[in-house]
Amino acid sequence: MGRRYLLCIGLLTCLISAFSAAQTTPPAPLPNAPAPPPAAAPQPPRQTLQLTPEEREAERIKHLAIVNYRPYDQPSHKDQFIDYLNDSYGLPAFGRSTARALYGEARNNSTAWGEDFPGYMQRFGSALASNAISGNVRFGMETLFSEDMRYIPCHGCKFKHKIENALLAEVTARHDVDGHRFFTLTPEISDFSGPIIANVVWVPHGSPMSGVISTRTVFAVRIGAHLFQEFVLERRHHDKPED
Repeated sequence: MGRRYLLCIGLLTCLISAFSAAQTTPPAPLPNAPAPPPAAAPQPPRQTLQLTPEEREAERIKHLAIVNYRPYDQPSHKDQFIDYLNDSYGLPAFGRSTARALYGEARNNSTAWGEDFPGYMQRFGSALASNAISGNVRFGMETLFSEDMRYIPCHGCKFKHKIENALLAEVTARHDVDGHRFFTLTPEISDFSGPIIANVVWVPHGSPMSGVISTRTVFAVRIGAHLFQEFVLERRHHDKPED
């Protein structure tokens, strides 16, 4: 009786094992049966909407530092070169040279040129040459020391702050992405170099000392140009600063 019982249990266990193996083993494919369709590839996530160039520019400006109540964009080498060409050979250069030539004509400096139109043109040419020399020195130094020598008018500032901004521009420069102001000798060295060389090379009986003396007109004309930008070109000098 016991042997029959154990034999039945063993036979039942074998049947259960065989049934389980049959369930887990996949059936062999039938000959000439069509291949199952491939699983669908996962769909890529939906891409975010692309910003327009105007929106990208607005987003970039939003993260810029603020200098004189304007977004400050650190100039590239190309920007500095364009500013150098404009400041040394463009309309600002002709305006400053005209003012210096008129002052020299009124003071009869130098007397060897006389006070007629040819004398004025000689003074004008000397002022242009002096301005070009100063511009080259200024551009070389600001490139070498990574300085930003551009003049940035104070937008929406009061009268006192505009005067302060115009005066500090002749003894300071801006640096780095935040445009912080620091003292530098670049304006002084460049503004002295032009008149000294021009007086030695072109002015009759000129000397380095006479060039140093004529530098006062260079500083006066430059500061006058800054004030013109502040109070004429930048009209909102009585407005409150924008938030």
